[in-house]
Amino acid sequence: MQCSPDPEDLLIVPTHDIPSYDESLDPFGPEGHLSLDIDCFSKFMSRSDNRIMSKPIIVRGIPWRILAICRNQQGSRHSMNSRVNRSNFNFGFFLQCNNDELLQKRGMWRCYGTAVLEVLNADGPSIQKKIHHSFHNTEVDWGFSNYDQYDTLCNPKDGYVVNDTIKLRCRFTADVPTGANYMWDSKRHTGCIGLRNQGATCYMNSILQSFYFTTGFRRAVYNMDVGTEPNESNIVLAMQRVFYELQMASEAVETNSLTRAFGWDKLDAFNQHDVQEFCRVLLDNLETKMKGTSEEKSIPNLFRGNMKSYIKCLDVDYESSRTESFYDVQLNVLGMDSLERAFEAYTTSEILDDENKYDAGDHGLQRAEKGVKFVELPPILHVQLMRFQYCGVEQKINERFSFPEKMNLASCCELGPMLTEEDCVYSLHAVLVHSGEFHGGHYVTYINVNLHESAVDPTSSAKWCKFDDDVVSRTTTDDAIVSNFGGEKTMNSSAYMLVYVRDNAIDQFLAPIPDSQIPQSVSRTFEMERLHRNREKKKLEEEQLCMGIVLVTPDIVASNHSFDLVDQSIVHDSIPHETVWKHMFTAELYQFVHDRLFEKSAMQKIDMFDSDDEARQARRDNLRRIKSKKFNFRLWRMTDSYSLERTTQKLTSRLRPSEFIDCKTDTRLDTLLSQDFETIYVEFSNNIERPLCEYDTARDLLFFVKYYDTMTDKFTIIGHTMFDCHKRFNLYRSMLCEMIGLPADTELKYYMEHAASYLELVDLTQNYSIGRLVEEQDGGILVVEKVETSTSTQNAKQKMNELFLDVEVEFVQSFYNKKPEEEPFEQFVKRICLDDKLFTVAEEIGARLNVDPKKVLIWTRVSGSRFEPFFDDYMLNTCKGLMTRPVHDPRAYKRYRVQYAIMPFDIDEISKHRIQTKLFWQLPNGHVEELTLFPLKEGTVIDIINEAKRYYPFVEGGSGKFRLLQIGAPPLSNQRVYQIYGENTLISDLDQRTMYKLVSSQALHCRLEEVPIDELDMSPGEFLCPVVHFDREPTKLFGLSFVIKIRNNELMTEVRDRLRRKLNDVSDADFAKYKFALLSRDKLQLCRTIEFNNGEKVNLADMANQTTGVPQVYIGLDHKSPIQHSSEAAIRILN
Repeated sequence: MQCSPDPEDLLIVPTHDIPSYDESLDPFGPEGHLSLDIDCFSKFMSRSDNRIMSKPIIVRGIPWRILAICRNQQGSRHSMNSRVNRSNFNFGFFLQCNNDELLQKRGMWRCYGTAVLEVLNADGPSIQKKIHHSFHNTEVDWGFSNYDQYDTLCNPKDGYVVNDTIKLRCRFTADVPTGANYMWDSKRHTGCIGLRNQGATCYMNSILQSFYFTTGFRRAVYNMDVGTEPNESNIVLAMQRVFYELQMASEAVETNSLTRAFGWDKLDAFNQHDVQEFCRVLLDNLETKMKGTSEEKSIPNLFRGNMKSYIKCLDVDYESSRTESFYDVQLNVLGMDSLERAFEAYTTSEILDDENKYDAGDHGLQRAEKGVKFVELPPILHVQLMRFQYCGVEQKINERFSFPEKMNLASCCELGPMLTEEDCVYSLHAVLVHSGEFHGGHYVTYINVNLHESAVDPTSSAKWCKFDDDVVSRTTTDDAIVSNFGGEKTMNSSAYMLVYVRDNAIDQFLAPIPDSQIPQSVSRTFEMERLHRNREKKKLEEEQLCMGIVLVTPDIVASNHSFDLVDQSIVHDSIPHETVWKHMFTAELYQFVHDRLFEKSAMQKIDMFDSDDEARQARRDNLRRIKSKKFNFRLWRMTDSYSLERTTQKLTSRLRPSEFIDCKTDTRLDTLLSQDFETIYVEFSNNIERPLCEYDTARDLLFFVKYYDTMTDKFTIIGHTMFDCHKRFNLYRSMLCEMIGLPADTELKYYMEHAASYLELVDLTQNYSIGRLVEEQDGGILVVEKVETSTSTQNAKQKMNELFLDVEVEFVQSFYNKKPEEEPFEQFVKRICLDDKLFTVAEEIGARLNVDPKKVLIWTRVSGSRFEPFFDDYMLNTCKGLMTRPVHDPRAYKRYRVQYAIMPFDIDEISKHRIQTKLFWQLPNGHVEELTLFPLKEGTVIDIINEAKRYYPFVEGGSGKFRLLQIGAPPLSNQRVYQIYGENTLISDLDQRTMYKLVSSQALHCRLEEVPIDELDMSPGEFLCPVVHFDREPTKLFGLSFVIKIRNNELMTEVRDRLRRKLNDVSDADFAKYKFALLSRDKLQLCRTIEFNNGEKVNLADMANQTTGVPQVYIGLDHKSPIQHSSEAAIRILN
């Protein structure tokens, strides 16, 4: 039984030192061999939990050991000196990975490995047991806690323990480890690099790597003319880029430019495709682009072969044959055990004899041999193994199928001057492997990257590498070939495509391409791209070390005559943006601002990275010099982090100076300013002749003074000042009057502007200090007006509300159901106040369009671009109800849009006497659309029909009559007709789920349709039977369900012909593929199929309930759904 040892067994202190490693061994290679000889084995097995480890070896950069443990079956522990019954002990044998405490802890990691744990036998066969395991940081051992019993191992007849010594061996292979602390360097360990997976592009990566190492193909792509196509859609340029970067880069290559050139979007990169299909499409595309150029024959010369299909008479001299080209060979896997056997079956001839004799023309019927032979083999032979099939269900064939490293196809060929036996010898170059099931999985490629060298130099051996998207690793020949034969029950992984290279063509088509042989035009193009990428990368890195700032000065603030201090759109669009280093100290920021605003010069270059001792000392000296300066300005960080505890209303955004930036501290900007873009207020004196007053953080509050002048009806920011939070406002009245330019004894009224939407009167009757009266910190705005000119209708608060609520609105007419001849009114724009009643807006619309305002229905935005009508009382509700944004801010939204509709009745009827009904209707062209009607609540179905007729685009030849059907909603299991409502059915009796506002959210709906002429009159013995479309399974409904008239005792062939006439948009060829069935109404189960060759007739007793007329069964049309899922779509290259 395979298991991991107990947790306490893992706490091992090695009793021997780590040896020096053999440098000739590749520590990042794929395989290792461990050995451990345990002397005094009887003594080792005399005590439970005795353990010993082998010396470690490094494979995949991880130390591996053999771990041997003595286990007591009965769980008891014994002293070394006591009598021991060793028959109670089992021998544990494990492979251990990354458990050396002398090595650095690696954190989370995982490494998949396979191993053979072996006990050697001196005279006979050894004991061998195989393990597969994914080792990880919490499970570093795997093997057998009961590998074998002591008595069995020590039996002298078996020869496992000789001279009290047992010899353990372990042969193992390991995949590349994964984990946060593992950075696998493919280039360093293999000399090759991988391709990044965009989502599900492993199939493309696999074949591209095979093409790249087919250097004849790579050379042909390098030599192709890129033409004049735009770079984004130039497939040749994109292929050259991928191959060039695979040859020149040191990290995995992106393929985004290639898939963009194919015309694919990002979603296409997540669709899985067949690697062989992609190979054919890509080669066909490139071959087409090569026509008429010097490389026209390149792809045929590499991949094209010819085979002859023949029929040869056995008794007369007559043969008929046809030669066809091929670019790959597809071989059956099912029933075959090897590639040789599959090729033999592919070319095995059959004898045409007896009743199957061949008509040889003048020779008459003759015994003949029929078969296929290869008459020309390509240098590069692509072999597809047919591992996917459809036998009722789609499945993958994972049977064992071997393939050789060397192959001779002479027995499958017709040898001659064009094809000698030497041309039939091939060597395996690449194995493309698929892991997974029919509908999904993963592709990797194994490539012998040393095939050319080993062919030229017999002393050189194969060098197989595994290409798993962006990870490339060395692997063993067995892992590349034998492990991919398939047949493993627990591993659904096997070879899917093989690439063989003809031995006499290896030197021509696999010879390395030195960098010097890459065409200069190709090198120049992509070296320029590389330099551009490096510049962009460096620029991006520098941008990450920088931040943007905007300097807001008092003159910018003074130019604002509206809300807040400054319009945020001006901050982002009109004021120049500056860039500073995040590592800059506040003192350096002050110097930067001084140079920009006051010296109008560029800042001196400072080494912000402190690259050496001299630079660090120069920067320290510069900081001391700056701090000793006396700057006549202060810097403040402007923020929008503000909430007011006294109100629950949502406030508009505001941008105020709130955090003082001190020049004297040793604070860096990246710790002080958290955003990549910040707004800085530069405070300097209102009077240039006066120095900037001192600021005490514990006492002073920075306030801005905004004056409202009733004469000009305008706000003006007249400057800023410092308030002592412990004093009262009246103490500052003369100073404020002086700032405004008023007499010192002028009575003033004060407001706090908390936000554009909230102006609060300061109550001076309470003899409180400023700090207690206001809830503001630094950056507050004090709005001031003269008491003598302030009235109840004209004051600062009224003016602020007017600015806030007065908005520009675009009025757009909308239609519930547009009549064919109806044209919309022109759009118009008007300013309204959000406090106006909705009826006032309706009157404005009515006066503008000369319509009755009582019939104007105003809509409101519900979400996104969807509007719904506003039914509430227009005399009570204001226009604020139309503004669905969480917070109205006229600075952010310059214009609103309001939709309206002109109704055929007064809108107050909707809530009193009518009901809004949404349903579907089928138009003459067969399309189904949504319809909204407002029938009377006490009405019947005929009222719905009559109202719908006003909007229906009737065509000649129709009946002009409607019927209302109850249908299922869009979910596939419910798309069917349930019943036809009678015209006298009360609207209140209709299924109320059809009366909701949103059609798409309900389980049942109604559909209006024009009644066909042949279904107007229904005689006794006739019935309207529902028809549904389904794809193989009755529950998989799709398409439009409808009804058709059937007659009792008529032939089912007549019903079929009537259905054919009804489905006039279906071609005869497609209709011939339809199958017909009867489906039960309740569970949509198959009752039986309908056969048309036995004279079957309609039996209404089987079709409908004779009392209610409700259908008991449906006629089902079984055919393929026209909706093809993206995962099933054929691969296409669009450019």
